[in-house]
Amino acid sequence: MQDEGYASCCSLLEEEEANQAGQARAVTAPVERLSYSGGKFKNGAVGLCNIGVNNCLNPLLQTLYMNQHFTDLLCGIGHPNDNVPAERRLPYELLALFEEMQNSKEDAVAPYRFLRCLQILDTRLCEQHDAADFLFMMWNLLLQQMPLPHLAQRLRALYGIKLKEHVTCHKCSHEKSSDMEVLTIPLPVPHSKYQRPLPLQRALWRFFKPHEISEDNFCPKCAENTAGQRVLQFFSLPQTLSIHLKRISRRKTSDVQKINRTFSFPCTLDLSDVLDQEQFPVQEHAQTSSIDFLLSSPTLERPALATIVPTSIAQRTRRGTALMTPAFARYPGMM
Repeated sequence: MQDEGYASCCSLLEEEEANQAGQARAVTAPVERLSYSGGKFKNGAVGLCNIGVNNCLNPLLQTLYMNQHFTDLLCGIGHPNDNVPAERRLPYELLALFEEMQNSKEDAVAPYRFLRCLQILDTRLCEQHDAADFLFMMWNLLLQQMPLPHLAQRLRALYGIKLKEHVTCHKCSHEKSSDMEVLTIPLPVPHSKYQRPLPLQRALWRFFKPHEISEDNFCPKCAENTAGQRVLQFFSLPQTLSIHLKRISRRKTSDVQKINRTFSFPCTLDLSDVLDQEQFPVQEHAQTSSIDFLLSSPTLERPALATIVPTSIAQRTRRGTALMTPAFARYPGMM
């Protein structure tokens, strides 16, 4: 049964594919960067039509579109020729969609060709998805299909978060370390009896503070599972820091509950108020760079409806201060 206000995903994609048959692009140089001065509102903002039940896709595309670091990278691929197979056209179709959004004089653009490309890659479009999972899937596909190696390296540097994990055994004090690379920092949103707003600083502090662990902690020195303490630190920060707001509370039964609690973030985020000095990346102490903050908030973990919270621009200083400015308006359902 088709939901009211939503078109059938598969039938519309098949119709659009037939209309687009035989329309191939010639090889060109890298396209001009997006100016964000077009569209009805003259600021780059334009809507995307809902096609099927893909609640997390449209806000994710909007977030990527409003990240100028990402669109500048994407403009470097140019346009494909006839020899690019359909299963490797995702970056080109994403760029074509962004160009259409840039030049549109309508309130919304229909992403038929991009969705068809995802469908060719065996992505289930008419199902609910978790925003963090969908971002991870798209990032990997784009990384694999970038036509130039240096663009793939830029994409990895733009979103890849490198963390270092330290686990200390309480029994023998043996410490083991491991490196990990992730795309998002998952921040649980705890329930509040009085619905007090949860500041970003508090959520980050809870995530990076030392945690006691008692299960699945094998100590090589003791040769058994022991209790220990786990500490995370940043090894390297990306240009765009993605934060995943986990709003789902799982009870002992199969029931799940969404935590509808306000999540606030300041105009200026001083990371030195959140992290200890040893948790900062060593290479970040001696340089100043810019960083974007992308936050995602799912209504369910897996499967999920999801909402992407606005990207913000931040300037990191040597003291760890980030000046944050929301880049676009709130989406319906955002807390």
